[in-house]
Amino acid sequence: MKLKSKSSLFHTIIERIDQQLASMPLNDSEGAPLEDSTEFDMHVDAIKEMKLTNASGTIIHPFSTAVATQLVYDELAERREQGNGNNWHE
Repeated sequence: MKLKSKSSLFHTIIERIDQQLASMPLNDSEGAPLEDSTEFDMHVDAIKEMKLTNASGTIIHPFSTAVATQLVYDELAERREQGNGNNWHE
């Protein structure tokens, strides 16, 4: 996907969240769906606690708990949908 924005901060946010979401497993360490696991919060927290520094040196946290939670749910739902021929829905 080609982004139109020239903001390096925006591009950094997109790259970091993409890496974080792509590294999540579909299931927890015991094989249960991540959505039903206590490990789910660990992945939400990793996004929520993401720190970036802007050009003036200010540390920012770009994602709230609500946004981080929705990003994790959406990533898992999309992966399951693609992996199951669109047969699984949240």
